[in-house]
Amino acid sequence: MMFSARRLAFTALTACALLSACASPPLRLYTLGMPSDQEVRQPHLSSRATTIQISRVVIPDYLDSQDMVLRNGEEIVRSPKSRWATRLSLGMTDLITNEIANSHPNELITDQPLVDVATLRVQVNISRFDVDANGQAVLDANWAVLPQDPNKPLIRDRAHLTASGSVATDSDVAALMRHMTLQLADRVNMSIPPHI
Repeated sequence: MMFSARRLAFTALTACALLSACASPPLRLYTLGMPSDQEVRQPHLSSRATTIQISRVVIPDYLDSQDMVLRNGEEIVRSPKSRWATRLSLGMTDLITNEIANSHPNELITDQPLVDVATLRVQVNISRFDVDANGQAVLDANWAVLPQDPNKPLIRDRAHLTASGSVATDSDVAALMRHMTLQLADRVNMSIPPHI
């Protein structure tokens, strides 16, 4: 009976030791955007303000998750300790919307549903957004700016963007992907006509 109690205690201690050895560091969550610490005065929007709706960015399925990934040749390697705070397509949409809105303070730029039809709608499609283990990043995208008025021209454009940077940490990967997304937002913004 004494032997069974010792054996049970030894088994319980061994299980606790194994569980503590398997404990991993806490999961880190990253966003593409960073909230501004500056107080920005937004002008009052008139009832005739132009509305530009940014549709949800379309990205390849293997990227559209919360997984932070690096490409290693044909292999996609998921980070074991970090994730995006939201699906990557939502994070990219949010960052692109905010960047375009900063350039158009007198217009309503949103990625949220509108009660009426937007003056313009912007659709961004990303066919490739890879960061490899050597720190090389590639983003291929095309986009369309669709006016509400069918008599106005449809604007289409595309971009092939490259950058390089450190990928030593997941924070570095997030910063490099943010940099690439900001470059894309600037290119899309240039396609929006100044006087709608």
